[in-house]
Amino acid sequence: MCIKNVHKIRPKMISVGLLLWAVFMLKVEGANAFDLRDAAEIGTAYTTHLFLHELGHQVVADEVDADSHQMKFFTVKDGRFYPGLSLYKDIPEESKLPYAAGGDRMASCTFEFALESYRRKPTTFNQSLMFFSCIDFLVYTLLANYIHPDDKMYDPNLIRSSTGCSKELLLSLVAAKSLMNGYRVMHPNANFAPMIWLDEESAAFLVAFKFQ
Repeated sequence: MCIKNVHKIRPKMISVGLLLWAVFMLKVEGANAFDLRDAAEIGTAYTTHLFLHELGHQVVADEVDADSHQMKFFTVKDGRFYPGLSLYKDIPEESKLPYAAGGDRMASCTFEFALESYRRKPTTFNQSLMFFSCIDFLVYTLLANYIHPDDKMYDPNLIRSSTGCSKELLLSLVAAKSLMNGYRVMHPNANFAPMIWLDEESAAFLVAFKFQ
């Protein structure tokens, strides 16, 4: 394989890998088990996840009095399509990192809610919401690292520019978090929850344990 064509192969490899993971986590049991209602619930779960992710940015923006902050969905900016997009006219310099991380923090809260909801009452919606919120930042980081590394609208790129964190380190943290959450889905008795903590000078991967 020619080295100069590697960048053309990466998106395909990432897409195939994520598709296989989706089939594994959503436990599709056959074509007869999947109907239009399931498709509607999956679509609703995705839009719910997308709204909550962008809302995470808006909560931070409101707390720090960002100027003219807003969110848009399924929009095109500078010739590039974005399923969800949060914008502001101005924001305090020290608030840029919390703002960029706001979407992932909200996705983490969404995952915990969806996980508990699925354990109480398994539904396609809960399962899909759990899946989307679990892989949210992993997919985002892969896209930012290998497809759009210079796009300043991508949260992982904003986080790296604010912290100096390398692509490899951020991807390792995010992948570890997603894999551990995937383990929690498959093992209901798991009593831990992974978290990523970042500031301008350091990064940490934390694991919280429940005693009851």
